[in-house]
Amino acid sequence: MKEGSDLWRQVSARLARSIETGELSPGERLPASSRLAGEFGVHQHTVLKAISHLQDNGLLRVEQGRGTFVVEHPIAFQLGRQTWFEQNLSKQSHTPSRQVLTVTQGPASADVQKALKLPKSANAVCARLLGEADAVPIYIGRHYLPADRFPGLFDVFEDLRKRSSKRVVFAELLAPFGVIEFSRTQAKIRGRLPDLEEARLLRCAPRTPLIETHITLVDRTDEPIVYGVSAYCSDRVELAVDI
Repeated sequence: MKEGSDLWRQVSARLARSIETGELSPGERLPASSRLAGEFGVHQHTVLKAISHLQDNGLLRVEQGRGTFVVEHPIAFQLGRQTWFEQNLSKQSHTPSRQVLTVTQGPASADVQKALKLPKSANAVCARLLGEADAVPIYIGRHYLPADRFPGLFDVFEDLRKRSSKRVVFAELLAPFGVIEFSRTQAKIRGRLPDLEEARLLRCAPRTPLIETHITLVDRTDEPIVYGVSAYCSDRVELAVDI
């Protein structure tokens, strides 16, 4: 490779060309940066700078502890009134899974009180979930439910957590409480960067933008039953809002 201060640009261009021609396919893991440095005849920091550039341009994604991968086409995630996590993924031939990371129960915060229309003295169950597509993390979220409306739900979530269950489906969890049908309402969306724990759990770089959604679910009588704050990896999910 030619000498010069722009060696990283040359490495970047060659990697980008390999992606464009299909030599590196979507989802493929790149060799270690030390190996790439040997193949290109450059220092390892040069390769890392090239990878950082391609990551910023949406061609590569870095998963902490796992390596660097060619970005797949992002999953089209529909935010309709009645389109759900499992449906979104299964329709696109992806395998959905969700697990409970933590579950707590206690006094609801002001934001949760407002979203769920709870009195100041009310308690809420909070389940923190990690959602995956084909075993790749795509979102992490906190889901709040009124404890009085769903007595015993804390124990249900805690059992799922202890068993490390990969199947957490709200329709199945709420059906025993008589909630047969529900829908989304009041969706808010914003972008932000992950904190260190989110980056670790989502296996993304600390500078990977997240798409954060604030969504309330209501039952057939328009009573709020779930308030969710979820953060999606922007390089793995493309949100589409049905209006």
